[in-house]
Amino acid sequence: MSWNESDILNARRIILGAALDMLAGRLTFIEGARKIVAARRAARLDDWDPDLLPFVGIDSETEALPFGEMRAHWQPAALDALRPEMDRMETWAREIGEPHCRNLVVRFSSS
Repeated sequence: MSWNESDILNARRIILGAALDMLAGRLTFIEGARKIVAARRAARLDDWDPDLLPFVGIDSETEALPFGEMRAHWQPAALDALRPEMDRMETWAREIGEPHCRNLVVRFSSS
């Protein structure tokens, strides 16, 4: 698939927005990782980009957890039962992702 400059800039803005929202507490690190991973190909960044790979790992390790729109398809009791695991994984995702969010903000704020 070929991307035009507008698509690339839009994808990079999505990545920047997700990083800013995670750092500000408006978006969980798991949901933010999912947004970044979804936008990374269109952003035309290296697959081995050191600031994107941690989010690929977060997404992979948490793909079974219901975050974002997925939660609407789960029973409240099931969500309650998963809460400790979700909280634990969100803490882990924050520890891994926070420094990379800061790097992405620096990299893409001037774009």
